[in-house]
Amino acid sequence: MHSLTENFKELLQRLKGGVSAIKQTGFDPVYYLVFPAQEILQAKLYLPEILAKLKLAGFEPRVLSLTKVLNHWFTTHKLRAAWQAGLKDSDNPRADLRQNFSQKLEKDPVIADAILKELESLRPLPNGILILTDIEALHPFLHISGIEQKLNGKFSVPTVVLYPGTRGSSHTLSFLGFNKENANYRSIHIG
Repeated sequence: MHSLTENFKELLQRLKGGVSAIKQTGFDPVYYLVFPAQEILQAKLYLPEILAKLKLAGFEPRVLSLTKVLNHWFTTHKLRAAWQAGLKDSDNPRADLRQNFSQKLEKDPVIADAILKELESLRPLPNGILILTDIEALHPFLHISGIEQKLNGKFSVPTVVLYPGTRGSSHTLSFLGFNKENANYRSIHIG
């Protein structure tokens, strides 16, 4: 928990520095607040404090839970009943579910669309900030780095990703600490 608190202090300093410093480098204002995967629960418990500190600093934060986005997509999807029926006859329902969801989510930009919708609603706010939580819900279907790449150039407000994982070199992250290090993140990593 100490590391998350210290990392948040660094994030807050960077946010106070303004978006223009990042935009000049060609990067979108996307920050990954990295913490060990075993601290996911502590990070969720720390979120109200993060929000309060951001508000005290003059920011207007909004949280987007990717678990809620995916759950809503799944529970309201027109093909849900067919997916469930197909799994009943499967020899390996878990593997089939993973494959089906991965394919569907690759074609349906539900996560990217939800992020864009929030970014657009925050655009008029001079100090709006989007905080993405529950990105572990994407595993094993999608990678947040791929979503970030698809949205490149569209981050109109600072976006903070609460990232359970480890940081390798200055440009690589390992999601959940067990996935192979990935250098496809174009953002600032703190932690």
